[in-house]
Amino acid sequence: KESIDFLNLYLNHQDTWQEVCLVAEKNEENGTASTLVLNRPMAFSLSDSIARLILFGAYRNDLGSEELELLVKFSIAFDQEIYCYLGGPDELEKSACIVHGIADLKGSKEIAPNTGIYLGHRESIEAAVHSIMQGMHSPSDFRFFVGKHRYLDGRLDLECVLGKYQPIACSRALALKQCKALPKPLFHEVMELAGGEMAELSKLELMKRDDIQIESVDDE
Repeated sequence: KESIDFLNLYLNHQDTWQEVCLVAEKNEENGTASTLVLNRPMAFSLSDSIARLILFGAYRNDLGSEELELLVKFSIAFDQEIYCYLGGPDELEKSACIVHGIADLKGSKEIAPNTGIYLGHRESIEAAVHSIMQGMHSPSDFRFFVGKHRYLDGRLDLECVLGKYQPIACSRALALKQCKALPKPLFHEVMELAGGEMAELSKLELMKRDDIQIESVDDE
């Protein structure tokens, strides 16, 4: 049994390696929470299958006339670029959620007071399509997430206590940054901003890689 438990821990570590997660929803009363993985890109170019997955989930094929119209508009709005991420292993069959920094986008809700980060679903996606087609915003202003991490009975808090995750104050700029052609992986950028021991751990990890230049500053 100990060997199986160790193997499960290893596999779980592989799945969550260097994840940067945004706590999108948290209910202190019943202990439920959900997080979105910010640094697992899924698609940067649009296809019909990606558009259908984002809008209607994995198993919807019988679309009505209004849904087909939305699909066409969505494909036009995000034809040049789209930023879609794998948000986590849970609820992968459902339609995507959308994260952005636009306070007045219809149907969206701020994830926590004064963060300036907003979460929405179908209504917000339709509003995003409209705003792009009207020239008010660009596709890079929006992040789509398929799936999420879902926690019950205070499990997220427990995993933080056990050290699986390190809670860090939310940064709007990092949460809304698109993970495409970054000079440094988002995980290491977050670790460096956190400072202290985490910054040192990041530096040690980066020393193992030869594809990233590390800036070093000598003490005078």
